[in-house]
Amino acid sequence: MKRLKSAALLLPLLPLLPLLALSACTHHLSSAEQHAKHYVYQTRDDFEPQFRTDVNGSIKNAVPMFEQFYQQGKKDRVAGVARSEAQKKADYLASPEFQQNMEHKTIFINRAYSGSDNPKRRQVLSQEAVGAYWDGYEGR
Repeated sequence: MKRLKSAALLLPLLPLLPLLALSACTHHLSSAEQHAKHYVYQTRDDFEPQFRTDVNGSIKNAVPMFEQFYQQGKKDRVAGVARSEAQKKADYLASPEFQQNMEHKTIFINRAYSGSDNPKRRQVLSQEAVGAYWDGYEGR
């Protein structure tokens, strides 16, 4: 009888078992992956029915770029760069000067194309670069 009571107590918890199993397997994204993902989702332009952005491939290709900003912030923190100096670097990354020096390359059917970039894409890239830099500097 005692076993039946304990089994009856566990029965309401059965629906939660798959959720617990799935939550144990969640993947935590690195800072560079988070910023790359946000950048790709904010700048994708799937307005034509015959054109589709390879979101996963684009994120994978953007991660090394944001990893550089993250590592620069981390390096500055280890080197003892003052927060005011780090703020100056972050301000530069957010500046129009930095945005003007960006070059955009598109890969289509294994060919790379260079071209002028739209202001929204530059702005989002700049914001995410600043975020990745601060994540590295603050150890997130």
